[in-house]
Parts: sequence; C-alpha cells; structure tokens
Amino acid sequence: MSAPKRPKFSIGDVVVNTLYGTVGTVTGIQQVDGTFLYEINHSHSLFAEQALVALSEFAGDLWIVEEVEIELPFFLGEIVRVRDYGGHLFKVVGVRTEIYRYYGEGWEETIYELKRLTDGWEIEVPLEDIIPVALGEETSVTLVQDIVIAMPALWPLPADNRSSGPSVDELLDVYNDYKALYEWFGDEQYKQTMETVVQRLRTIVNHQNIETDKG
Repeated sequence: MSAPKRPKFSIGDVVVNTLYGTVGTVTGIQQVDGTFLYEINHSHSLFAEQALVALSEFAGDLWIVEEVEIELPFFLGEIVRVRDYGGHLFKVVGVRTEIYRYYGEGWEETIYELKRLTDGWEIEVPLEDIIPVALGEETSVTLVQDIVIAMPALWPLPADNRSSGPSVDELLDVYNDYKALYEWFGDEQYKQTMETVVQRLRTIVNHQNIETDKG
C-alpha cells in the first residue's frame, strides 16, 4: 500500500507563480480530489503545484513589483456631496483604485462608491467629482449649514406660480437627508434642521390655501 501523497510546499514557503512571474508566500493549502491547491499571500485564488516553483529553484525572469501610494481624502462612512447632484448627500460605502500602465505613460484613478442618504441609491464617481461637506479640521459629521437651511425668512414665498426659493420637492429631499443623518448620529442639530424644514413646508401650504381661497 503506497504512502499518502504529501504536498510539495508548506505554509510559509516562498514560491514563484510561473503563470505571472511573481513571488509570494504560501498561506494556505487545500486538497481537492487528491490534488493540492495553494493559496498565495492570502488571496482568494488557488494555484496547482505545477504552476509554482520554489524561489531557490527558479531560474527565469521575475516581474518587478511597483509600489504605488494612493491618497484617499475621503473615507468609508463619510458624508459628501457630488458634482451635478445638487444638495443631495451621499455616504461613502466603498472605494477602489484602478491602475493604468502603458508604454511610456501611466496613471491611477480612484473611484468612490456612494449611497444617497434619502433612498439608498448607489452611484460610482471619480474622486474629482466629490465635494467635501466638512471644512478644515471639522469632522465629516459636522455638516456645513449652507445647503438650503438658514432662516425661514430667507426663503420667499412663491408668487405668480414662480418661486425664488426651494421647491417642495427640494425641501422634502433636505428633510429626508437630515432625517437619515439624525437617525445615524443622533445630533440634535440635524433634528432642528428637520423642524425648520417642516415649518417652511407648513408656511408654503398655508400660503397656497390662502391663494386658493382668494381664487
């Protein structure tokens, strides 16, 4: 009776992946139908023994690994705005960096995955389209109060079916944005903003009722 087959490599062995010409460390071993498969550098991919060679035995060419430093000005959970999306607020839920290399040139592009606070709608935008909400050393939770909320007196009532202030739909968007922020962070400032919006909506409704009665 033959002895059971043993893996050629052990966890911790430094090997060369001949498929890519890269060097890595064996971090996991699995056996499937009598074949040993190896995890390299904690990746989610598995490689067969024939694709791997011990570094001490490798005589071919290796790829030179390039170290790229990527600055991430926005972090997971941060609240931001997006160019061309008005006053809508978004939460950063993901980020990835795409690296491009061609002969004689190369660049990196950072893509952010965002979720709108009001309805959970998700979009992906490049870094240059993101507008910070916090300023200076303020945290991302301390929102700038210039979205549309200042004082109700600053919002004129609609006249002749024209409005120089926010529309009802825009006010509802603001209310929903701040409602989500209040539910997440519990900051009373957000609740006060919600109450201000409600007061403004009531004023608009009362004004419309008066105009209707006059008609």
